[in-house]
Amino acid sequence: MEKPRKGSKGGRLTIYEDSFKIAVARDYLDGNLSQLQVAQKHGIGLKTMYHFMHWYRKHLPEGTEEPQSSSVPLPAPDQLVKELADARLKITALELLLSNAEREMGVDILKKPGTKPSVK
Repeated sequence: MEKPRKGSKGGRLTIYEDSFKIAVARDYLDGNLSQLQVAQKHGIGLKTMYHFMHWYRKHLPEGTEEPQSSSVPLPAPDQLVKELADARLKITALELLLSNAEREMGVDILKKPGTKPSVK
């Protein structure tokens, strides 16, 4: 399992995905490996392993399956359908606006595919 992570090196802290933290913590809690062995297996340091365990115990009390902090309430399906219809209507209106402006001004407004940037 590859380390799923966001962020980059260069002084920034690496932010690991919640699913990776859970996998590492459960790997240790299964009891087959020591913290050092689990850390080496997943390519992380012991200090990071300690933080993962602390995070796991804080966010995942016994018996729960998903982190409490990352649970985002999903909007109702009918609300999503309405938002999609509104977005499509907005796109159509903007396309009509651009085509009318092109016709009235006699100028191509939209960038054509394949045009090259000017050389300076």
